[in-house]
Amino acid sequence: MSRPRGYPDRSTFVTLPRLWRAAHEVSRGKRNRAAMSRFRLELEPNLVSLRNSLRDGTWRPSPPRSMEIQDGKRRLITVPSIRDRIVHHLLGALLEPIHERRLIADTYACRRGKGTHAALARMRSWSRTYRWVVHMDVQKYFPSLDHAIVQQQLEQDLCRGWALDLCQQILDSSAGESVRRYFPGDDLFAPATRRTGLPLGSLTSQLWANRYLDPVDHLIKDRLRVRGYLRYMDDLMLFGDDRLQLLQTARAVEDACHGLRLRLHPWDVMPTRDGVGFVGFRVKGDHVRIRRSTVARAEERLGNLAAAVQRRELPPASLWSALRATFAHLDHADSWRLKERTLRRLGLYWPPER
Repeated sequence: MSRPRGYPDRSTFVTLPRLWRAAHEVSRGKRNRAAMSRFRLELEPNLVSLRNSLRDGTWRPSPPRSMEIQDGKRRLITVPSIRDRIVHHLLGALLEPIHERRLIADTYACRRGKGTHAALARMRSWSRTYRWVVHMDVQKYFPSLDHAIVQQQLEQDLCRGWALDLCQQILDSSAGESVRRYFPGDDLFAPATRRTGLPLGSLTSQLWANRYLDPVDHLIKDRLRVRGYLRYMDDLMLFGDDRLQLLQTARAVEDACHGLRLRLHPWDVMPTRDGVGFVGFRVKGDHVRIRRSTVARAEERLGNLAAAVQRRELPPASLWSALRATFAHLDHADSWRLKERTLRRLGLYWPPER
């Protein structure tokens, strides 16, 4: 098996300029944190040491730090060390172009020029075109990802070499939530003998998780010939005008997910005129609304920032920056009154005099 096109040697790829760019990405928005400040204080010696350990094969992942967050539901986040995050970004620079040549156009997570807003625009287009829709999503996606299947896909993408060795080390050291289930063909001990789960919080986990469902994408596009389809990580949307045919397609997709040892939430074929929810938005006709849980989290975050600014714990610029980012997201929905209400609750809105 030949190496993929553009696969570089270790000595030519692991260079100080690439490590510096990876360190710059890792430190984005985190330069004021104590651990990052200490690392950047000795940035050049740290990067030289990291380059040498990567080149001579002595680098090993360090134990990550875990924490729980409540983001609508409980999530276990695993935070790798700064050195390990730099390695993840270095591998991401190698994996992204390989994945780009493989992934279909209508998958939108973890890709440059894609994202939630591009997925929303595509979903709005399909919902205006077709009469029926099926929204399918995976139960506990990251905890369910099977290491043997991830390993097989890495071997397809990277063949043999130093990058595959680094990915294997990261995969073997991954410590996150794990879900084990029985699937057709399993014996009694199969779930106990298979390692599952990728940790939330690292770039490599996101890239591998997005790549994991690529066989399902190609089944839908290349074999089933479904035009109205898009995916954002583990959320799949199927559109069509024939309800029975769409039902048969969705069953084939569910069987393919079972082949990847994934289980879907209950789904049904629904008319698009009743509204379609996706990536935190809900589209009904020409009207776009934002999910209530998303609005509640944004208002809570902005309220905490405003209180911290009032206590002079943060500069006002931090609140303005968060407001601009939040309103830029809200601009993709019909949200004029929502933005007015948000400013009113923060004490930043004064209605014009009549």
